[in-house]
Amino acid sequence: MKDVINEGKKLSSHIKQTEEYRQYIEKKNILFQYPDLKHQLGEFKRRNNELQNRQGINMYDEVVGLVKEYAELIHNSVVSDFMKAELCVCKMMQELYTAIAEGLEFDYFDE
Repeated sequence: MKDVINEGKKLSSHIKQTEEYRQYIEKKNILFQYPDLKHQLGEFKRRNNELQNRQGINMYDEVVGLVKEYAELIHNSVVSDFMKAELCVCKMMQELYTAIAEGLEFDYFDE
């Protein structure tokens, strides 16, 4: 188990050296120079997350309404650049998780 953990730490170090991660950190640092934008983005993300977890709503209409409400924020270059960089890192991590899990077998039983 310790070997796996150590390899994970090495992988973390490699991730930090990727262009995607460096861009994410750079754009995050720029965003954090604007506390109001950071706060507004946090509110947008919180509300979006709440919508994603709600049941019994017209998701499309709700998300369109939220995007309209926050259109100015979303189109701000500092926020937009950060969100693009964040998405790139998320995609990279998703691919990484898939690659790790690809060769593993887990049994799921139908009830």
